[in-house]
Amino acid sequence: MELLFSDQEITALIEERKVLPDNWSSKFKKRMNRGSNEYLLNITGEEGNKFRVIVRMSVSDELNFSVVLGVKVPPPKKFFRLRRYNGSNHEHINPIENDMVTGFHIHTATEWCQVNSVREEDCAEPTQRYTDVNGALKCLFVDANFEDPNTLQDTLFEEG
Repeated sequence: MELLFSDQEITALIEERKVLPDNWSSKFKKRMNRGSNEYLLNITGEEGNKFRVIVRMSVSDELNFSVVLGVKVPPPKKFFRLRRYNGSNHEHINPIENDMVTGFHIHTATEWCQVNSVREEDCAEPTQRYTDVNGALKCLFVDANFEDPNTLQDTLFEEG
């Protein structure tokens, strides 16, 4: 994989202010995808970058979810995953240290992963900051500089 963004550029994209539109929770577009519900929300950042929030939840396992923040990039890639907040239903092995991460975990894009791994956000760290998909979305909103993330309802997404 070629290097699209330096670590500094990734940090700048994550820190770019993202203003949620009025009634933003109703603007998620829902689609079914291989046994999961997916919800998509497009946001334009203050610097003009086009971001997408993807919330994917298994219909059969409430601990099987991902909350992803990506940014639109030119083809052929189209979408670069900056952050991914995962549920605790699986183990993850980090490609750098070859260590196993269990439980809830957060993936972050890095230069190293772009050059040396399959996905730009392959590196993950365990977290205790959330215990469900709604908590993961709240963490993403806080971590990625979304305006007023406290307006998120606790039951925005129903598991299962």
